[in-house]
Amino acid sequence: MNGFSSARRNSAQRVSVKSLSLSEEASSFTPTDTITMAQKQPEIETNDKPNEEKEIDLLELLHTVWSARKRILKYALIGAAVGLVVGFSIPKTYITTIKLAPESKSGNNGGGGMAGLAAMAGFNLNAGGGSEGITTEIFPEIVKSTPFLLEFAEIPVTLAPKKTGQAGERMSLFEYVTERQRQAWWKHILSAPGRAIGWVLSSGRDRNEEKALPPVDSVDIFRLPAEYKGFVRALNSMMTVQNDKKTSMLEAQVTMQDPLVSAVVADSLVAKLQKYMTAYRTQKTRHDLEQNIRQNAEARARYYEVEDRLAEAIDQNRNISSESLRVRIERLRNERTLAYNVWNQTASQVEMTKIKLQEEMPIATVVEPAIIPDHPAAPKKMLILVAFTFLGGLWVVGSIVIRSLLTEDDKTSSEESPVAQELETK
Repeated sequence: MNGFSSARRNSAQRVSVKSLSLSEEASSFTPTDTITMAQKQPEIETNDKPNEEKEIDLLELLHTVWSARKRILKYALIGAAVGLVVGFSIPKTYITTIKLAPESKSGNNGGGGMAGLAAMAGFNLNAGGGSEGITTEIFPEIVKSTPFLLEFAEIPVTLAPKKTGQAGERMSLFEYVTERQRQAWWKHILSAPGRAIGWVLSSGRDRNEEKALPPVDSVDIFRLPAEYKGFVRALNSMMTVQNDKKTSMLEAQVTMQDPLVSAVVADSLVAKLQKYMTAYRTQKTRHDLEQNIRQNAEARARYYEVEDRLAEAIDQNRNISSESLRVRIERLRNERTLAYNVWNQTASQVEMTKIKLQEEMPIATVVEPAIIPDHPAAPKKMLILVAFTFLGGLWVVGSIVIRSLLTEDDKTSSEESPVAQELETK
């Protein structure tokens, strides 16, 4: 019994000693120690940051890429094959270029030296005003207008013969643009759903209700048929006119899939532009000329009428002598003189208006005429081949580099995970 009580006292003493030591440690742990630990934690984090930065070994990366050279060559050859398919699938196009130097009349010739210097810098000092008629800046917009493009619909064109010695096929430009244009095979695939939907929608329509396409001369532009809209849209992308601000020259380009058609349309484009320039610049003068010709005809008829009346009065009263008759004849002679003066004046105005019309007639000098192109301008088969070959090899190199970087990140994260676990246990 005494032994049991003594053991109990010893255990109680050990517990009291442990509690005393814990209390002493707690009392010795001050708030300054807490601040010190808080300050040390960012130091540890900042010391770990350089270890988190990724380092790329370029020699190892180049070695990885070089080890996959057969794969790179394989995909480069695949890209070259795709480039050949794409290059030979795109239809050939021919470009005909014509350069024009239109005549420009300016009402203000002052400051010609400054205008020349500004033109060399790419500025046109005469663009604001002082120029008579149409300016070269508006020609690109004229070529894209619907009425101007519709005038090309009935132009006869001749296709280049497939063999030497054979005659080319003749047709209208409308038929050539809407029915004879070749497209790449992928465009046929992309447009197949739309054609299928159109065929389904038009299957229930009565064939007798379909009206014949009206001629261009009688077509209503306000209600332009869909066929002419498609022709205008296609021709708009085939013809361009650019204005060189430095030289004030016009450069017209026509892109067609047939070289002969390209040259014919380019020549017609220049002729229609000259006709449009003439009609626009001489519009007021031609109106004045019509008015003067009509007034001259009226004045001539008036003069002939008065002259006939005077001759009749003289013949009927040749042997009669009276004061009233003399006054009447004198009045008729005065009217004849006045009518003759008016007739003479209107005739002079007609001649002067004709001279003015001739002076205002614009002249566009063709610097570079239309020439049938010998070589197609597109597609650039060699450029397409090189581009697809480069893309095929670049695809493999890019995938190898990205995969190596991702693998290095996984290795780095796996090496850092045991250290993180150890820190968490501590």
